[in-house]
Amino acid sequence: MADDNDGAEGVLAGGWLSPRTLLHKTTKFVLNAAHGKTRSLIPTSDIGTAAETGVVDWIEDVEDDDNAAGMGEEVEQTMVVPERDVLMGRWSECAVASSEGRSPTPPGMMRLSRSVPPRRRTAYNKDSQQRVGAKEPKRRAQRGRTVFTMLPVRVVGRIMEFLPVDTMLLVANICRIVRRAVYLHGPSVQGMAGDQAYTSVGLHMWRVRVQQMGWRMWRERQRGRERRLRVQAPQSHAVLLEHICGVKDEAGILELLTTEPDLVFKALYDNMIGDYTAFSKLNGCVPRVVQNANGAAAVAERLDQLLWFARGRFTCSSDVTNMRLVSAADRFEAEYQAQFKHAFMQGDCERMQGCARVLEHIRNGRSCIRILVDAHPLFSSAPPAPYADVLASTKRVTDAHTFGAVLGELDNLIAEHARVVHAGLPSQVLRQSALYCFVQDLFEAKRSGVALRALQNMYAHLRSMPVAGQDASGEQQRRDVVPDEATKDIVYLSTVASIVSLLLEAADKWSHMEPVPLPRGLGWRCVFSAFEDVIDEYVQLERRVIERAYEGELSQWALKVRNDSMRDTALESNASHKDESLRLVNFRLRQQQMEEYKDRVLLLVQDKLQISMDTETAGDGTRRRRRSSASQKEMPRRTVVGDVLGHAPVSIDLCLNMVLTNRDTIDRLAVFASAPQDMRLRDQAQDAIESVFCVLLRGIGNHVRPAYARVVAELKDLEHSVMATMQTDQSALAQLEQQTRSSFIRAELRFFELIHLCDLCVQILEIYFKSFMTAFIDEHDFLNTCNQERKALERAVDDGVAVGMDCVIEIIMRQTQHIVDTQMSADYSPDSNVSLTLTPTVACTRAVQFLGESTVILQSMTGHRQMRTVFLGEIGVRLFYVLLEHIKRFRITEPGGFQLIADLNLYYDWAAEHVDPETLRYFTALKDLANCFILAPRDLRGFLQDQYSRRTFDGVMRSEEVYDVVACRSDYRNIRTQVEGHCDFM
Repeated sequence: MADDNDGAEGVLAGGWLSPRTLLHKTTKFVLNAAHGKTRSLIPTSDIGTAAETGVVDWIEDVEDDDNAAGMGEEVEQTMVVPERDVLMGRWSECAVASSEGRSPTPPGMMRLSRSVPPRRRTAYNKDSQQRVGAKEPKRRAQRGRTVFTMLPVRVVGRIMEFLPVDTMLLVANICRIVRRAVYLHGPSVQGMAGDQAYTSVGLHMWRVRVQQMGWRMWRERQRGRERRLRVQAPQSHAVLLEHICGVKDEAGILELLTTEPDLVFKALYDNMIGDYTAFSKLNGCVPRVVQNANGAAAVAERLDQLLWFARGRFTCSSDVTNMRLVSAADRFEAEYQAQFKHAFMQGDCERMQGCARVLEHIRNGRSCIRILVDAHPLFSSAPPAPYADVLASTKRVTDAHTFGAVLGELDNLIAEHARVVHAGLPSQVLRQSALYCFVQDLFEAKRSGVALRALQNMYAHLRSMPVAGQDASGEQQRRDVVPDEATKDIVYLSTVASIVSLLLEAADKWSHMEPVPLPRGLGWRCVFSAFEDVIDEYVQLERRVIERAYEGELSQWALKVRNDSMRDTALESNASHKDESLRLVNFRLRQQQMEEYKDRVLLLVQDKLQISMDTETAGDGTRRRRRSSASQKEMPRRTVVGDVLGHAPVSIDLCLNMVLTNRDTIDRLAVFASAPQDMRLRDQAQDAIESVFCVLLRGIGNHVRPAYARVVAELKDLEHSVMATMQTDQSALAQLEQQTRSSFIRAELRFFELIHLCDLCVQILEIYFKSFMTAFIDEHDFLNTCNQERKALERAVDDGVAVGMDCVIEIIMRQTQHIVDTQMSADYSPDSNVSLTLTPTVACTRAVQFLGESTVILQSMTGHRQMRTVFLGEIGVRLFYVLLEHIKRFRITEPGGFQLIADLNLYYDWAAEHVDPETLRYFTALKDLANCFILAPRDLRGFLQDQYSRRTFDGVMRSEEVYDVVACRSDYRNIRTQVEGHCDFM
């Protein structure tokens, strides 16, 4: 590859590397870095393997003495490749080559060989410097080794970007590797340009060339949409491109740069390269520019175009040329700058405008703008009396009210300067730029702006306010004393946000000011630039304040819960256990009360958040952001909505107040989040908003999770109590059952309250998120931290409900199991002299009654129908297996079979009312199978065969389980051969 670049040597001068040397050094650097031989600026993972990037290391051509030209026969080619690539299956067409007589194989590499078809050689013979071709006469070539190394195309394109333009084109035409990286069909194809002639690397190379002239290309972030590609050209270049190509707007320029960047660059290059190189031959004179231009304004515009063009350093002598160009432009600008300043001192507005018409074409007229701003008395070392009073008033700023007086003076100064620039500058664009420069100096630290001084004095006052209980003397005793550090921080944060709101409102007024309005975006940029030094501390303080507030709230609630728990334990130990079965009847009423309570809380949420239910779930993010609630002089709001129970497991008051505190914090941060998109301050405020919202979600989670943990622990203790009750003797069984039932009712009631209150907390957060946070967060961005925290909180609530419901279901089933175990063996094997009543037994009736009461509780716990169906279905399946094991405990006679069918019918009636059809199949199959106890032995086999043919037991019971139930017949030993003989269905 390096040999192809010999023709380019001698083209470059000075300190430039030749293309051959540059490519050779870069190739060795990349390959050594890939194999860990040197420290690389390029990560090895980005280089990749040969199959991925085209980098082939140490390729050796073994030349045969009789095949010097490499024509007519296959050539054996050996290469050294990474061993890991061979193990991964790459280079499968190659064989392992012998290392005998060759250089040592580097560690971690393998030497492979393969046969390649004959090809024309493109390397140079280093001894004779004569190129070897197919048509040359045969000669005896020395046996040697030729190295062919290919770089990744992106590396090749990157190298081309640092070469002078003429050298870049020369290398691209004569070097085959560069040709393959840059061109699609080669440089000889005529009439093709843009994406029809160049690869993506080639197009990017030309775009970089255009950007080197001061053009800017970036992708603008748009909320909820794909990033939009933007382009911004220097004003003088945009005028030139319109003259050459007829492109007038950004869309046309963007289309050209996207598809045909080579044409854009070549048009600008051909237009300016002649005037540019002329400066390298003349000592600071500009005869060619003056000769081709029409007037001083045209000369200024041409010089500005050349100054932007010089940034690209497109020639070998760019250093000397650029120095002479800048010197000539400075002299030209200084000439008209002196005339403008003299006219300004004389008050000659007409001459000022004439000079400004020339200066506005070079460097965007910054020289005349700077003269007007620097001459303002406010920025002098000894300002006159009116302006000195303005500077003195900045020292008296302590809050938003006193800052408002200074802001009024600033409005007068800006209006005065607007009249000056209107009289002295010709174009509205130049006037707005001059006004923007003046306002910018009012807010920037490098000029000690008036506004910035007032802000700094206010910061010092607010951060030094005395706290109650601290020693204060002198002037501090006359100040307002804040009660604690938290209030001091909130006063500071609220005051800063209020002042930003005042300044933004003033900037809106400046945008309608006469005779020269300041564009709203520029005014806002000046305002926010004054807060870039304090934004880091501000957002950190906001987070610390809200975290400290949440920790205090949660610690107070935890202390209250501990005290209530201790008091409840003492009351329960001293009180006699009463029958609370009547409370079961009121569960539906309590559910209705809870729904009314939730509606009342949601109405209060609407009122506090100042939203309506019609728009709370819109979530379109178009709600107008409030500037700051702190401007209304409000402290953090509190609210009391009350709880349904005296000792509710979670506090809705706490959750709602956490939301309101979070809303106040985000309202303050939202003021900074309205800054222009390219300002760092905006990104910091956006990150702080997301962080503060995550603090709220984690705070709610820290409030909800312990409540579920306490209730689940109580249910698990109750579960163990039920197990102990099942093992108690009959004498104390009734009293323990009553105590267990009462404890279970209380635990279920607390769990019932917890489910509804947590659901209410999630609803409040959802309303708050969709009404306020969608203006800052895309709810469909699943990678966003806030959305991940929302999902984590929802999962925590769902997991708590699932674990608690599992405990409740387990308690219900153990109590049901305990009731069913009271079944007497005589119920299913009665004496022959006992008449049949065909009514359910006492144990069955008690079990179904208990299941009915528990079902009412479960239905009141969950308002979602789907979740309720899942839980009741789980109870149904577990009850089926309890009954299945229960039947296997008895020897059932024919009269007992009728009694069993009566019990199973009652269980079936309960299931038909509460469970889903899929679960009901279990009870249907069990009820049908119970008929096996009342059939004659000769009909039993046919009955079972018929049930299997109708697939009654599919997915319900295995054949072994069916057999176990049938084997419970009291006469099964006698009729076993009639049932099991040649059985093909069991």
